Amino acid sequence: MELYGLFVLGIWIWVVSADRHTVFWNSTNSRFLWDDYAIEVHMNDYLEVICPHYEEGAGPGQAVERYTLFLVEYEQYTTCKPISKDQVRWECNKPFAEHGPEKFTEKFQRFTAFTLGKEFKEGGTYYYISKPIHHHGDSCMKLKVQVAGRSTQPPSTNVHTPKARIQSDEPSRNLPGVLRSVAGNSSSRLVTFSLLYLLLPSLILHCL
Repeated sequence: MELYGLFVLGIWIWVVSADRHTVFWNSTNSRFLWDDYAIEVHMNDYLEVICPHYEEGAGPGQAVERYTLFLVEYEQYTTCKPISKDQVRWECNKPFAEHGPEKFTEKFQRFTAFTLGKEFKEGGTYYYISKPIHHHGDSCMKLKVQVAGRSTQPPSTNVHTPKARIQSDEPSRNLPGVLRSVAGNSSSRLVTFSLLYLLLPSLILHCL
């Protein structure tokens, strides 16, 4: 019984300690206006990418934002040019989804049993870029993720290098207002009250 209680407690502590870092992947996120959009995560943290989403009837289908996201090496990050289809990570191609915005989650873990899962290293730096599906321009959005380790430094957010906004192939069309959160990037504890209420009574009962 005591071992079971310790096991439940260990799982609860592990869940509470994980952070979820949310990135709203659309052109209205001002963090993408500079080339140094970077976040720091720890092992077992989550990156949650929120795709562009629109209310039905907000505008013609070809005017809304759609993106293909890639997980690339540093060289492709600097040029914003993926070199292989194998680098495709996600596709934000359902801007009118009835259930709400598409969400993709990356867990920064050392090992994974899933075919589509990725493995990450403590102290490593990883790079995400996107190419627009809604037009054929060269606009690029980039994100650098640093997995905290003994030798890592927090991402620099004080110095910004502005970059020109590349126009769509159809500049006369205005993109409808994409639904977005007030925060361009946020971190919240990955724990729910329902999980807490489920685990704690079980722990108490088995420790008595």
